[in-house]
Amino acid sequence: MKFIKKFDNYVTAIFVITIIVIVATSYFTFKEFFSASHQKQQEVVMPLFSLINSEIIRPLTVSQYMASDIFLLEYIEQEEIDRDVIFDYITSVSNQFNTMSFIAIDKHLLLINSNNETTNLSTKEAEWYHRLKNIDKTEFTDFGNAEDPHLFFDVKMFNKQQEFLGFIGLAIDLDHFAKKFAKFKQDYGFELYFVDKNNDVTLSSEQIMQTESHHRKDVVTNINELPWYQHYQSEYQSNGDNNHSFFDYSSSNLIISKMPLKELNWEVFIIAPPVTEQSVYWQLFMQNLIILLVVSLALYCLFTLCIKNFRSDLVKDSETDYLTQLPNRSFIHWKYSQLNEKHTYVSVVIADIDNFKALNDTHGHLFGDEVLKIIAKKLSENLRSIDLVGRWGGEEFILILPDIKAKQAQEIANRIRLDIEKIPFKASSVSEEFNITVSFGISEGNLRGIPLEEALAKADKALYHAKTNGRNQVSIHTD
Repeated sequence: MKFIKKFDNYVTAIFVITIIVIVATSYFTFKEFFSASHQKQQEVVMPLFSLINSEIIRPLTVSQYMASDIFLLEYIEQEEIDRDVIFDYITSVSNQFNTMSFIAIDKHLLLINSNNETTNLSTKEAEWYHRLKNIDKTEFTDFGNAEDPHLFFDVKMFNKQQEFLGFIGLAIDLDHFAKKFAKFKQDYGFELYFVDKNNDVTLSSEQIMQTESHHRKDVVTNINELPWYQHYQSEYQSNGDNNHSFFDYSSSNLIISKMPLKELNWEVFIIAPPVTEQSVYWQLFMQNLIILLVVSLALYCLFTLCIKNFRSDLVKDSETDYLTQLPNRSFIHWKYSQLNEKHTYVSVVIADIDNFKALNDTHGHLFGDEVLKIIAKKLSENLRSIDLVGRWGGEEFILILPDIKAKQAQEIANRIRLDIEKIPFKASSVSEEFNITVSFGISEGNLRGIPLEEALAKADKALYHAKTNGRNQVSIHTD
């Protein structure tokens, strides 16, 4: 039963270890993933700010600077202006910032851009000018040039008396935005949507808005039309929290972040891909899957080893005498049946402790058990690896000696008998040490011709002869 209990302890330990490993693996997987996701978002924020600053804020800032340039403002108020001077000015800005620049001068009804194109502001092509002029704002972002769509940053110019002088600014090719946003998406896997105050999508990494007219009236995409935004807006409004400058929301497996672009009165939506589409997820998944498989394999091997050890212990327990730790009858029978595979001849020896019942009666069973263990150990000493010694029952032991004749067996038994006779025993019931003797009976025969029962019967007769002749001697069975 002790091995059953031991096995239960093994299984319990492995179960606990397995649970701990699974919980720990899950914990560290999610911890690493959320840490990696957070780090990923942090890695995106700075490049995003840099992208917005370089591609949107900087053109607006440059346009504002040009609109406040005293030299330029005083020059365009003159009655006569040199177009080449104006062209050189806006061209220098265009070359410096690698953009198209323009100026619309109200007094001369003249529009000049850095491509050396001029337009009369009284014509239909300059519709945007009069439309924006009548709006009570000083800065605008607008799309124009149907053949080659650009995002225009228009800033009104005023003299010292705050009289309107015209517009000046920069224009960014939408193809340029497309390349920048595509690079951003490739590097970070995030979509970008720029939305104006009317919730119209002005720029997007998914699809750079093309223009069919100066104001894209025919191709305007409102963000409310996008399915993910409907989920987002529902949650956003239900939270009742419109004060955050940076808002995160996860919907339909998307991670959505919003931040304001106050300079243009726009908002920027940053759309992270579904978790299962993020490379960091699969990297962590594969890493932890490998760890889990390795640990599972190790636990399986440990469990198999425990089963093997348990089976070995169980078999050993069923074939071993508990007191002396020698093989018992069942194992001796099985072993004897296997000997004829490698051996042809055998001697069987029965050893019996002399006057053992009297020892038990006089000194107690605990002392008798100690005697059995000591003699069992002595019987096991100085034998070959192929020899077998076991407890047959009570105070009787059996020795099986393959390829040993009776005379040789007698010499071996005599040597053991003399060694046992010299052992000093001390019982608690007496003050002096005393000796214990053992008698031996031997039989020999061909393994193929004599079963164990027959060999034992002959050895037992020899043992009886040794006992009746005075004990403490070795007797050989003779036919």
